[in-house]
Amino acid sequence: MHPANSSTEYHWSTLPEVKAILKLTGPILLTQLAQVGMGTIDTLMSGYVSTRDLAAVAIGSAIWTPIWLFLAGILVAMSPAIAKARAADQNNNALRSIVGSGVSLGVIAGTLLGILTAVIALLLPSLVDDAHTAHTAKYYLLAIAIAMPVSGIFLALRFHAEAVDQAHHVTRIMLAGLLLNIPVNAALIYGWGFLPELGGIGCGIGSAIVVCTMTIALLWDCRRYRAQDFGGIRTLNTHTQFSVLANLSRVGLPIGVAIFFEISLFTAIALFLTDLGPVVVAGHQVALNVSSVTFMLPLSLGMALTVRVGHHLGRSGYSAARRTAWLGVKLNLLLAMINATIILLGADLIAGLYSPDPAVVAIGSALLIYAAVFQIPDSIQIAAAGSLRAYEDTFAVMLITFVSYWLIGFSTGWYLAYGLAEPMGAAGFWIGLIAGLSCAAIILAWRLRVIGRNQLVQSPDSCDNIADLP
Repeated sequence: MHPANSSTEYHWSTLPEVKAILKLTGPILLTQLAQVGMGTIDTLMSGYVSTRDLAAVAIGSAIWTPIWLFLAGILVAMSPAIAKARAADQNNNALRSIVGSGVSLGVIAGTLLGILTAVIALLLPSLVDDAHTAHTAKYYLLAIAIAMPVSGIFLALRFHAEAVDQAHHVTRIMLAGLLLNIPVNAALIYGWGFLPELGGIGCGIGSAIVVCTMTIALLWDCRRYRAQDFGGIRTLNTHTQFSVLANLSRVGLPIGVAIFFEISLFTAIALFLTDLGPVVVAGHQVALNVSSVTFMLPLSLGMALTVRVGHHLGRSGYSAARRTAWLGVKLNLLLAMINATIILLGADLIAGLYSPDPAVVAIGSALLIYAAVFQIPDSIQIAAAGSLRAYEDTFAVMLITFVSYWLIGFSTGWYLAYGLAEPMGAAGFWIGLIAGLSCAAIILAWRLRVIGRNQLVQSPDSCDNIADLP
């Protein structure tokens, strides 16, 4: 026992904690990259059919991606809940109620969002001028909509596995799904054997088949390795508790809304930039795509922080939770500085990989400078938000995100892009993004400091050893 003040503290040390965070981050990162890779495969394969099929898949992806991320945001609330329950050594019934209620929430939310996706799909023929593009996008989206409830089950099981330190199980299934996506897509897009040639529609059906296959695989994996937490779909009625489901919804809905605020901001900026011509749009897309790829690393570390901080809170290790949260912020900042340095040094080379057009390369490389700066505040706010999820402080994060992204970021960007005597164009929007993210980083870091300190004051540490924490 090591007394400190009036309470017993954890034996917390930096290096083991760094290893624990990175151990969680690695599989989550691979899972995220595999998810992005599936969308990339759809885009690339549809492009070989026709430009109109490519456009249809692009339209469909632009619609279902934020909806799917909203669903993922809701269900990520399972991570801190399971981490706390497991770390607190609660009995199997407590864990089963969380997992069962989470899967039920995935089915309910997935069904509602699937209906929303289907309604949007049915409206597309009246919104898209080209008949072939509208037809293809409509049925592509309908296939995705049908699989949305299954996606809810998959996401719930994914966050369960990650919360109990078995993220690598999900990674294996996701990578297998990524490989499976290629032949399944090809068979349906190009009409292999007795199958009809469906073009871009085949991408939607193929993705739906792969999601269902991965969900079955993850259910089998759960029954084999985590059966004590979840008995299967047939036991949902016995393992679902309304109070637990309501609490997961209370924590998860603000996370989903916050993610939607962020995604919709980038969508709005892309739409506003269309007035500046295709070269500017292409240059902006270069910087945005690079940022999207580099974003995966701090995002994955932020998700790992949710689990790790949740473990400490479950063991009443409030000082350890606070230290881990700030360690995660520092790690993310270090990774962001590495990313920023690489982007700054290789801006021209990176932009040249995207387009042979010198005009696009010039604009893209110029915007990549802003994208490099963008990494710094983005890494801080992601880590802070990930830690705050473990404290279940998600409503405040949602409000901070809205104010920072839209009221500050978008407004500043629009003014710089169009409101000045000499408008800055796309660069103005990127400066606005940096301003908005900087505000989010400052406010969320302050919020994390306040929440962590208050938790520590109200509930001093009661555990003295974290060596056995996963």
